[in-house]
Amino acid sequence: MERYICKPVVVCIGTSGVVGDSLGPTVGDLLIEKFDVDAFVYGRTARPVNGLNFPLYVAHVRRHHAGSVVIAVDACLGEKKDVGRVKVSVKGLRAGAALNKNWGPFGDIGVLGVVAERSSDNLSSLVHADNNTVLSTSALVAEKVARLVRLLRLNYSSAHTI
Repeated sequence: MERYICKPVVVCIGTSGVVGDSLGPTVGDLLIEKFDVDAFVYGRTARPVNGLNFPLYVAHVRRHHAGSVVIAVDACLGEKKDVGRVKVSVKGLRAGAALNKNWGPFGDIGVLGVVAERSSDNLSSLVHADNNTVLSTSALVAEKVARLVRLLRLNYSSAHTI
């Protein structure tokens, strides 16, 4: 079994079928098509990482990328003042938390794009999120993740130069 110890892994969670949840696959597309990141990227519009297959991707990443830094990207809901902002956690993230999924923490670094205001009906908030806000937040998240991947690759290269 081949392991990819040094190359970062980015898992972009979500589905393009729900406006607010499309942040993840949009970020995945941007990371590949615009930023050409030097990382393994899972979760794009054509092949999303979503509620149906998330546990399979978690198992795949843990099995085939043990030792790699895992950056998990997802949309989230928040306070009105935070919509459009990016939140970063060094403890990973809990995918599906807005919809009460019990998947536990995932990733070494969690990057969340706040796409809409939290409400008593979070699914409705995701469905009715403003598409322009989701797209602009996706672009901001992709830029930050691409920068993070460059820093990780640079630090790895510097540490392993003879």
